[in-house]
Amino acid sequence: MTRKCTEILIAEHKIILRTAFVLNAMAKPTTDQRLPSREDIDGIIEILRVFADDFHQGKEESALFPVFTAKCDAAEIAAVKHMVFEHEQDRSLIEGIQDAVKRSDRADFGQLATKLSDILQNHIYKEDHFLFEMVNRMLSEEDDNKVCAEFELFDRDFYDLGHDRVLHRLSMLEWKYLGKAA
Repeated sequence: MTRKCTEILIAEHKIILRTAFVLNAMAKPTTDQRLPSREDIDGIIEILRVFADDFHQGKEESALFPVFTAKCDAAEIAAVKHMVFEHEQDRSLIEGIQDAVKRSDRADFGQLATKLSDILQNHIYKEDHFLFEMVNRMLSEEDDNKVCAEFELFDRDFYDLGHDRVLHRLSMLEWKYLGKAA
């Protein structure tokens, strides 16, 4: 039985995938070998930090994973630890991208942005098709309700702080780099 908490996270994954596609397009070499505009890079970094990391991964790490791992055996806990490791990789790559931009290193920016885009896409596939399948089997309706109540706190903070503006920014970047918005 699918749990509401995994449905919420899967819907958020679609937004993160949109961000990964824009990031990948920004990473493509250009004829003049210049970086994308600083404003665009700052925008994609803000989306990754505010939406993907603080909001989405925050929900997973603070609300879902503790409830889920309390029900798990060692193999399932190892899967969660691997997902958290990949979250840390994301954070490290974002820092590397920011460093490449400071150094105006187009090649390094492109390499790191492509790597982050690939990791995000693979990570989301693993969560959607493997980890969340385990979550759906293991969590009770009561557990799901507890996790969703925690998610609501994240949602309230996200909107109260005006962070939903990053979703508009994502649409603008999609138009610019992909020629469409989702």
